[in-house]
Amino acid sequence: MELARLYPAWVAGLVVSPQVSVHATRPTPLLVVLRGSLLHRGYLSDLFGTDYPGRTRRVQISWVLWCYTQGKRHLVQAAPGAAVASATGLWPSANWFEREAWEMFGTRFEGHPDLRRLLTDYGFVGRPLLKDFPVTGYTEVRFSERAKRVVLKPVSFTQEFRVFDFQSPWQN
Repeated sequence: MELARLYPAWVAGLVVSPQVSVHATRPTPLLVVLRGSLLHRGYLSDLFGTDYPGRTRRVQISWVLWCYTQGKRHLVQAAPGAAVASATGLWPSANWFEREAWEMFGTRFEGHPDLRRLLTDYGFVGRPLLKDFPVTGYTEVRFSERAKRVVLKPVSFTQEFRVFDFQSPWQN
């Protein structure tokens, strides 16, 4: 593929199948090239993060670009230590994708115009899509009749409400 030949300092790996996967050491200049070149006539269809708990830089950001002239998807994955700049100047649709990745994974996008919460409450603590985040969360929201308002309380599980059935229905 010509990307690896033209930009060897930016491309760490390349896999060509029905989709073109690019592992980029410098994703931002590569996205600029893909946006403006003849190689990519299309749009940003998705941006997402993947959590790898064993790494020091846990979250890897990936951009999915759809090229409608070639009928191919280009998957650009940032290297684990790569700086991630905002792609809102290239594709305005990246705004909400980046806000979601910031809120769910904690990844900051340099130069993003408006990193505000999108899916959780402003008082929310934690990053829900990290694999070490508890399924139940840290707090629960309840309406207090005494205070006549919504209050946050730490999640607590009492033992008597848990049901442990160690018998398998398929064994005799």
